[in-house]
Amino acid sequence: MSYQPPIEYYQQPRQTGNRGLGAGITSIVAAVLSPIAAVVSIPLGIAAVASAMSRYNQGNDAWWVGALVLAGVAVVLAILAVVAGLIAVFRAGRMNAGRITGIIGLSIMAVNIFGIVFMVFLVLGSGQGF
Repeated sequence: MSYQPPIEYYQQPRQTGNRGLGAGITSIVAAVLSPIAAVVSIPLGIAAVASAMSRYNQGNDAWWVGALVLAGVAVVLAILAVVAGLIAVFRAGRMNAGRITGIIGLSIMAVNIFGIVFMVFLVLGSGQGF
């Protein structure tokens, strides 16, 4: 007589409903940080214009480079928020914590995207005087 293990022995353990949660949280964090970087880049862009107009600071490009770097960071974070949100939504497969956080990150980015684009163009325009 041979021993037969119970049927539960052969079944795979159930996965928790957290697939895509990391990508969703990444999407939310990037969606919140992106407009902050864009907003901080505006005063640096204004300082770049003021520095370029000043006769005492000829050739001082540090303000403009700083503003451009922050604008670039804002764009990278915006792209990261959208990509991570889409990964979270499609990886989740069903309505769970990962899909909900991905949707929240995408919705925050949808609200922020026009402001970020405007701020980036403003900073890029501030460097036209060089």
